[in-house]
Amino acid sequence: MLSATPTKRPRKPRKSGGNSQDSLPSRYSSNVRALSMLAFAYVVFAFINERFLHWFLNGDGEAPIWLSHWTEYAIILAFGIWRTLAEKNAYTRKRLGFLTFAVAIFWWAIPDFLRLPEPHMGTLPGQAIFPQIHAPGTLTFFGILLLVLLFGRRIVCGWNCPCVGIRETVGFAFREKTPRSDTAWHWRYTKWFFFALYMIVFVLVMFSGTAYVSPVYSGFLALVGVTYFGSFFIAPLTGNRFYCRFLCPYGATFGLLNHIGFYGIRMDTEACIDCSLCEQVCDMGIPVSRQGQEFGRVTGLEDCMGCGRCIVACPTDALEFRDVRNEFFPKLRMDGSHLLKRAAPPIIKPSKPDPNLQ
Repeated sequence: MLSATPTKRPRKPRKSGGNSQDSLPSRYSSNVRALSMLAFAYVVFAFINERFLHWFLNGDGEAPIWLSHWTEYAIILAFGIWRTLAEKNAYTRKRLGFLTFAVAIFWWAIPDFLRLPEPHMGTLPGQAIFPQIHAPGTLTFFGILLLVLLFGRRIVCGWNCPCVGIRETVGFAFREKTPRSDTAWHWRYTKWFFFALYMIVFVLVMFSGTAYVSPVYSGFLALVGVTYFGSFFIAPLTGNRFYCRFLCPYGATFGLLNHIGFYGIRMDTEACIDCSLCEQVCDMGIPVSRQGQEFGRVTGLEDCMGCGRCIVACPTDALEFRDVRNEFFPKLRMDGSHLLKRAAPPIIKPSKPDPNLQ
């Protein structure tokens, strides 16, 4: 049997070309980083143009795709194709491919070309156009809440979110900058302030018919927009997930459902060899290894967006996903071998102490 001698140590990101990416963060050339920052800046400028500058308007008074809020989705599609082809891990490649085209279809093509109105409750300002995941009271909002309750936050954040989409495809070059200290972990509580504001907006939209609904709702969206786009420019200092970790009110909402629903990540502490790969691949800075070894599961589920990197990076299949499917199939084990469709690794037993050394 293999020895289970702990090998936990900080990993220095290695240099890598932009066309060679995998689960572990790497250090990329200045050209790749500059390209990423230019893409971020382009998206922000396009958004500002649509809202304030109004350059290059067409006959209908609308900004073109290449200089409007649709620009973000076009950038995600372009970088997403590159990112998917460059990814070496099979499971992450599948997720990135799905994420890229889900954003392009669900967030771009359907709203732009079909313009499907959807039912909504309360006094939502303006017409609700499918999909309105982030708008409280819409049909898709309640549908997504149900799916997250059953399968976890990965339904949105891991596989179908434009925020994660642009950070996974454009922001990959800054993954190594993710703060992983205990201090950074405690700072995750800042997003609950934005979550509280979101709950106020939710109550007003659902139960209030006063004139305050529209300005409060618009003010909240403006705050989200400023923090969302502004966080792009600090990616070289804080990594690609600063907004998701510290500011996103929607991620906080879905994160709570991670806790009260069926979703979870378990650890077989006997199989864990303390290599810390699960923590090194986590862009959300969750202390996966420490929590797993102490509690037998990841307890920071409010921050887990279900990317699965920690699970597929584990060399001993010590980690596994859990969701509503396990209620019907108790023997189902969604570990790394299951997700990667590979043969299970050899069983690793702790090495016995040598009696001659005692």
